[in-house]
Amino acid sequence: MSKENFLSRIEEEDSSAGIEGLSQNKTLYVDQFTSDVNFNNRGLAMQEVEEDGRKRGVYPKSLKEVFAYFNPNIEVELSGDNGETKKEVFNFKEMKDFEINNGKGNLVNNSPFLSDLRSKKENCENVQKQIEKNARLREILKDPESRGELKTLLETLLLELDEANK
Repeated sequence: MSKENFLSRIEEEDSSAGIEGLSQNKTLYVDQFTSDVNFNNRGLAMQEVEEDGRKRGVYPKSLKEVFAYFNPNIEVELSGDNGETKKEVFNFKEMKDFEINNGKGNLVNNSPFLSDLRSKKENCENVQKQIEKNARLREILKDPESRGELKTLLETLLLELDEANK
């Protein structure tokens, strides 16, 4: 008797490795995140042991063991809002390290570049909220002359803050 799923057809007698089909509400993402692992025709075997004169592979029994063995990582080139690029290495130690979660996930938290972009985005959203709430500020921004004066004032304040921090 065999089980069939959208990934493969598994004979029940041969399914001693504990392979389960993916439920329909799951996503399977496959990519190579390691470049330095040599399989040596062992597949996922972490090591070979000899039992009763036969060699057999010792396979990872959990995701934690898979992450520890393969140490998946990938070097990416990220580009910022000013066109500057920066190379970063993303290391994955658990499944949560792949999560973005609206900028609050581990993928962003573990990246200084992405964390900085998130902070800039949050600051812009806060300014936008303040403008939406403040009728007087909206009026100032509508008039080009008033807007220029506000810009000059803010630039002067920024210079003073920079001088104070030196």
